[in-house]
Amino acid sequence: MTNVNWNALIEEDALAGVLPGEYARFARPVHDGLMIFLAGLPQDVQHEIMAAQARLAPQATIAERLGELARCSPVLHKLGQILARDQRLSPQLRTHLQKLESLSPSTPLDEIRDTLTGELGPLDALGVTLVPPAIAEASVAVVIPYQQNNATSRGQRHADGHEGADRVFKVLKPHIERRLEIELGLLQHLGEHLDERCDELGIPHLDYAESFLQVKNKLWEEVRLDNEQRHLAQAAEFFAGDPDVQIPVLLEHCTSRVTAMSRIYGGKVTDHAIVCPSQRRRLAKLVARALIARPIFADNDQALFHCDPHAGNLFFTDDNRLAILDWSLVGRLNEHERSTIARVMLAAVTLDATQITSLLTGLAERQPPDAVALAAVVRSWLRRVRHGQPPTISWLTGMLDDAVQQARLSVGSDLMLFRKSLHTLEGVLVEIGSDQCVMDEVLGIEFLRALVGEWPKRWLSLPDARAPRTRLSNIDIARTMFSGPATLVRFWAGHAVDMIEAHQQTPLPDSPDTTTVGGTAGGDPANTNTTNTAEISLLSPEVPCPSSV
Repeated sequence: MTNVNWNALIEEDALAGVLPGEYARFARPVHDGLMIFLAGLPQDVQHEIMAAQARLAPQATIAERLGELARCSPVLHKLGQILARDQRLSPQLRTHLQKLESLSPSTPLDEIRDTLTGELGPLDALGVTLVPPAIAEASVAVVIPYQQNNATSRGQRHADGHEGADRVFKVLKPHIERRLEIELGLLQHLGEHLDERCDELGIPHLDYAESFLQVKNKLWEEVRLDNEQRHLAQAAEFFAGDPDVQIPVLLEHCTSRVTAMSRIYGGKVTDHAIVCPSQRRRLAKLVARALIARPIFADNDQALFHCDPHAGNLFFTDDNRLAILDWSLVGRLNEHERSTIARVMLAAVTLDATQITSLLTGLAERQPPDAVALAAVVRSWLRRVRHGQPPTISWLTGMLDDAVQQARLSVGSDLMLFRKSLHTLEGVLVEIGSDQCVMDEVLGIEFLRALVGEWPKRWLSLPDARAPRTRLSNIDIARTMFSGPATLVRFWAGHAVDMIEAHQQTPLPDSPDTTTVGGTAGGDPANTNTTNTAEISLLSPEVPCPSSV
């Protein structure tokens, strides 16, 4: 077999065309990463992928080719599902990636039957009758209905009005474990490559190899269906008191490669036919409450959350409930992480940069962040609060993103995956027909409910004891309530700093070469903070003086 020339298929300039303006500069690292990944696949797999590309029309766009490419690779398929609702990508690319959320089944029925027989034994002896065709196929598994003990004859109408089987098998595709093992190994190699060429590729200096290793370990759980079965049972318990959320019921005949569960009738939450704006907003609030607010304000020490909440795993059922499918990838937020989230929000209300910097540093794993860069990130995001942006969950995640990229803050894998889940859900909520503010609105309401519910017990709690849902102590709340004077000082001091920096960046009229107040010629933004640091630090405790840096 001859080597495949992937450069001829995927050009860097074409990739830049499907990335949003500010991200077009990442076309080169994305292109290089794809080249390394694809060239590392076995030769027969490369030729299969190229054959699939050849079946596309000669005038196929780069968006179509990327969509087809993701279809042929479990790892790229999962990445495509994550990005499918990302509003920053071009609409054409999102359209093709959204097809990956639930593919038309292509695994032959004989292969599905062979896998089931190999795992369970003769199906007839179990009273199991498959009801083809398969109804869904994803990156690693295929779903097919079945009947048990002739309890429901095919074609018989159920009480809920549906015909056919009310049970399904989720079955791993043949040889998928080996394929995933190869691709995940390439993913780790890609991380090492990026770490070595950050400057050359113009990307932030992050520990890509370590981050990709965390992702690799999580993705490997995709083919451990016995883990998913345990997660299904935990999810059923987690949402047991919520009548608006449906979790598939785990049934008998399960193995590490087969999951038997109840069938959910409905469609993707983004494919609803709801016309009324208020009803669309209600659905969006339900999604935000179940998948974001519920884990953050859970009573559990380790709060379960869904790591893969793309639209293909979120169904709007025929009885107007939210069904959450595919629990193979889950994460858990611990007490420390949820307490930090709540305390950062309170510190943002009081504009306390020192407290926020300390809390974010406490999230670091493996190595401490760049303290100076982290302080600068915090000051930048508090400036937004002073100018009217409320410190919501969107504000917090934006600050965390900058802290990771600019200050090399390394957080735990589960917190990183929770951030990824939030990003995926932001796009889903928009495509349901709501705005991104619904997430912040739901979290605000749920926080107030949790706080009010905890209030009677707070009278009997120790001052530093953290409440089970908000994760805030009486000391945290008291400090916020009595910080009014300090907050006012920070507010006006911060505005003074903003005015000085704005003046430094603005040249005097008719004097483009005039030196600014800070000693910077021409108002060059790159040099605006090189002088007057001592003067600024006297105005604001958020800015350290030179001797303390």
